Amino acid sequence: VGKSAAALAFAQALNCTSQERHLTGDACGECPACLLVAKGNHPDVRLITTPGDDQRTVIPIEEIRRDLVYDAHLKPITGRFKVYLLDPAERTAHLAIHTILKVLEEPPPQVVIVVVTSQPALLPPTVPSRCQQVAFHLVGTGAIEERLLAQGVEPAAAASLARLSGGRIAWAIRAAHQPQVLATRDALLELCADLDRQRVPASLRMAEEIKLLAAELAQASRAARAEEAAEEEDEEPSAAEVRALPDRLLRAELPWCLDVMLSWYRDSLAAARGGALSNTDREEAIRASSVARDPARAEAALEAILAARYRVQRNASIDLALEGLAAALVGGEE
Repeated sequence: VGKSAAALAFAQALNCTSQERHLTGDACGECPACLLVAKGNHPDVRLITTPGDDQRTVIPIEEIRRDLVYDAHLKPITGRFKVYLLDPAERTAHLAIHTILKVLEEPPPQVVIVVVTSQPALLPPTVPSRCQQVAFHLVGTGAIEERLLAQGVEPAAAASLARLSGGRIAWAIRAAHQPQVLATRDALLELCADLDRQRVPASLRMAEEIKLLAAELAQASRAARAEEAAEEEDEEPSAAEVRALPDRLLRAELPWCLDVMLSWYRDSLAAARGGALSNTDREEAIRASSVARDPARAEAALEAILAARYRVQRNASIDLALEGLAAALVGGEE
């Protein structure tokens, strides 16, 4: 939680030029260097990732070699340190991640490499072993609510989003500014409820529905970025636009969509064992569901969703991953 923001703040602190930095060790956030880092324009701070609209699903080896391995041996242009933010590291091509092992183990002077990942298990063990690991934890509901209130979110909405966020502050902020996030969450939870009520007759229909919801969310995110850039963008995707949506955008949203479904079955398992639920606004429906009375089915559903999530993140066919998930969930209802 907050890993990307913390990485940027670290890059700012390393190159902050204010006197305050020497006294506190923190970035001032106002000097030219801090502002350039925040805008992504600092010549000595590189964010190595795949752009949201890029067709690629991984960070290619050519980019790693050019923007990190080779560039790391050049002197800083204006800052004290050259900082490389590899985010998300698990999206780096398999061969590419091995090209950075040498520079990770023996970085040149004035070079700092920050490897950001929420899936460390997907990285080769030789990468974490060369890094100083910093674990992040879920943020408290009160802290998230305060952050939302500071951004001008209405008190009732801030309290609700903080409760639903599950400790993920980035999700809460995004949901506050993109209504499609909550709409997608509601639709996915309703899909799980329909499955429990046996209203999803075909697994392929369920797979298509999950993909469509992820596509609509991706389109909304792209529209929000376009609006910030004063560009025009369609509010809702047509069927043709959904089919043509870059694979990269779908893969960016699908893990979260699957996490929403995961939360339904996790809550079902918690209900079966007398535990607390995270989807408090759906507590009555979850506790009354048939799967909440069958822990074995809930566990099987959790395993199927986690497997589909892993396949999507490892660049397997989206259609096959979702169809396999739907078949497992629908089959479990019969």
